[in-house]
Amino acid sequence: MLSPAKINLGLEIPYKRPDGFHEIQSVFLRLNWGDDILIEPISPGSFELISDNQIILEKRRLYDDVSEKGDLSKNILFKTFTKIRAHYRELPGVRIHLTKRIPPAAGLGGGSTNAASLLSFYFGLSPEFNSDGLFKLAAEIGADVPFFLSEAHSLVSGKGEIMRDIEVHSGQGILALTPQILSTAEMYAGLKKPLQAAPPSKRWISLGNDVEFSLKEGNWTALREKLVNDFEPLAFQKFPELGKLKESFLANGASYSSLTGSGSCIYGLVQGLEIREELLAKMQTEFPDLTFVSFNY
Repeated sequence: MLSPAKINLGLEIPYKRPDGFHEIQSVFLRLNWGDDILIEPISPGSFELISDNQIILEKRRLYDDVSEKGDLSKNILFKTFTKIRAHYRELPGVRIHLTKRIPPAAGLGGGSTNAASLLSFYFGLSPEFNSDGLFKLAAEIGADVPFFLSEAHSLVSGKGEIMRDIEVHSGQGILALTPQILSTAEMYAGLKKPLQAAPPSKRWISLGNDVEFSLKEGNWTALREKLVNDFEPLAFQKFPELGKLKESFLANGASYSSLTGSGSCIYGLVQGLEIREELLAKMQTEFPDLTFVSFNY
């Protein structure tokens, strides 16, 4: 089954929370592109991971280092299995075949989506493993994991665990799988957000109706100044080529373009298959050394 990637439509970080996490506000959009994952039950207590690493060359080693070829104890699938087994020891072990396409350090939720796939596999195998337990474990594993348990696009807040399904007009896009590596921890630290416990930003709330209407209509041009990613200034300062990539997406026909997450991937959204193919051809010509992926949402 598909373990899908996500992109962020806007990502605001209003403040740092007392628990050490940062408050976020973002729209998470599910893509029809990602990893393929096959999970089968084996003897209790056993965990096996068999990976086909198809990540772009510059980031391939980042996954190998935490796969069965490296230190498996650092792999999010193994951590998820260990956490599940600590609560539900009667559940079977797993053999996981993973075709890994989503690169680490990309802002695409590659680890979180895999963890959610494993949680979904186990859901229902035990009468004690109910939906409350599922989402509680997901939030403990990672802030983005609860989102991937749903099939919907979501308006996300809190540290990532507060979600509301949101309607988004279907469309197409191009994703640039960039080689740059941006540390999530360093990016958050670079924002230098104040420590406070306050309601979500008034700016986000005041734009809510406009944003939701534009999302339903697929009016991406109207959202260029309304949905902003707070990490872009930091990312573009460190790697100016990422800023150029975004500018080129827009100049070549994308209705909307942005960094996703804390980076480093950049995407462009369009309405129409022909427009997407034209955009892809132009971007491949301008950036022949980059890998581009087409997706629907």
